[in-house]
Amino acid sequence: MAAFNFTVLLATLSAAAVAWAIGSAPVLAADPRAGAGFYDAADLDDPAVGRCDWLGRAKPFVFQESDYIRGYFEPANLAAYRQALPAPYTMPERPAIRVSFLHFYEMASGPTYLETEVAVLGVDGGQPGWVVLTLPVTDGVACIGGRNMLGLAKVVRRITFERSPERYIGTLDARGAEKPEITLTVDIGEPNPGAADFLRQYGAYPQFGLLQGRVLKYGGSGTSFAELARRGDYQVKLGRARLDFPQEQANLLQRLGIGAPLAAHWSRVRARYTIKAQ
Repeated sequence: MAAFNFTVLLATLSAAAVAWAIGSAPVLAADPRAGAGFYDAADLDDPAVGRCDWLGRAKPFVFQESDYIRGYFEPANLAAYRQALPAPYTMPERPAIRVSFLHFYEMASGPTYLETEVAVLGVDGGQPGWVVLTLPVTDGVACIGGRNMLGLAKVVRRITFERSPERYIGTLDARGAEKPEITLTVDIGEPNPGAADFLRQYGAYPQFGLLQGRVLKYGGSGTSFAELARRGDYQVKLGRARLDFPQEQANLLQRLGIGAPLAAHWSRVRARYTIKAQ
């Protein structure tokens, strides 16, 4: 296995991909002002999946290989976008929405699991980065670790990830039932116009956490996908994304407003790194 720089890994994957990350099925904040945020008001646990809890685990998680799909979209409702950013984050010059499905399928230590991310681009102290609004996971320890250690409000939910040479499909189910809440499909092939240039910039931005009012930053070295692919640690296939979700006000994507797709890709990362469970 090739040696891999952990800082580079954090720069190219979201914190979701390499650390405990956020998850929720948030409810619209009561305060409509900018900075109110879409905070997690959902139950942490899912009776059909499991509990958001340490579950007695003290051993570290050791990751080896994972893959994920990611789609980027224009926002269709800037007022909702502005509200979705919790203080102290501010609007970027060019807003964008990111939806991801990740599968940590090869672990040297710890359970395999999946997670789903919805994030919006925000700015902190002049630095653009991805602010996660929801990141459900299928493992209870990954859930509680993200909440308690990195300021990322995870919940436990059922997630599936389907693969074929031409198409990847990720599905997040609503709590307690096999009822799709978000489905992301990435068709491999001709990318959206300007996708490569978009990913060169937006794909390497860091991810932000918010722990007791303090902003945490993960990654952000600026290393491009192309450079990582040349090193052999990273594979990427560009394509086009589409989203499916219920047209209901309780659905985060419906409230947020999803516009035209900007870019999409499937990626695989082969790297060994360790995260302590507690």
